[in-house]
Amino acid sequence: MKKIILSLTVLMLFVSSAFADGLAITTGAGYMKMSKELCAEYKAETGRNVQEMYGGNIGQMLAQIEAGSGVSVMISDKGALEAVKTNVKFEKYVPIGNTVLVLAWRKGLSLSSPSDLLKDNVKSVCYPDPKAAIYGRAASKFLESSGIGAKIAGKLSQVSTVPQVFSYLASGEMDAGFVNRVVVRAGAKDIGGSLEITEGYPPLNMVAAVVEGNSNNNEVKAFLAFLKTEKAKEILKKHGVW
Repeated sequence: MKKIILSLTVLMLFVSSAFADGLAITTGAGYMKMSKELCAEYKAETGRNVQEMYGGNIGQMLAQIEAGSGVSVMISDKGALEAVKTNVKFEKYVPIGNTVLVLAWRKGLSLSSPSDLLKDNVKSVCYPDPKAAIYGRAASKFLESSGIGAKIAGKLSQVSTVPQVFSYLASGEMDAGFVNRVVVRAGAKDIGGSLEITEGYPPLNMVAAVVEGNSNNNEVKAFLAFLKTEKAKEILKKHGVW
């Protein structure tokens, strides 16, 4: 009986150790494709395994981590992570690049600056949920700091995610909206145009945030080292992060 108990104890310790030294990545909907490409290249180059856990907004992802999902690295905007109320703690933020807020519009329109949102031919403007999306937070701050938000309050609509904003623009259901470089680059042919907004909101500093307890995880260390390689930088730049 003692041998059985000892064997079970050793097995449980082995499983616990293996899980603790694993690598699990998560990110928001707007960067899921980028994360998938990074993980695929990482696996191909190193032969190491990566568990990918996607779905939900920042708040939901943090709630999943708090509930024990096993995520060790979260790719997101540092400011957004610091602004969300959560019990999840991060041991370090590894910079992977910066990005910007983008104003895009449907086919049939032509805007030269954000102030064009005040014009009568722009009847509807949408942006992602500030509490759930990086670019929703940036858009909300920009609309507030520029004073444009108060002037077009009747035109504004809030939706869940960046992809949802873009789908409304592509279908013509919305005239203009705030998105990111990723969706604009991937679907430029489906919209009328876009312009980058570089000020009026907190900088968007993308990071690989290491969840507390994972700084000495060898798999995490290997992935963070990969993010500094030229191949990883190419993928990041492809998705608007540099």
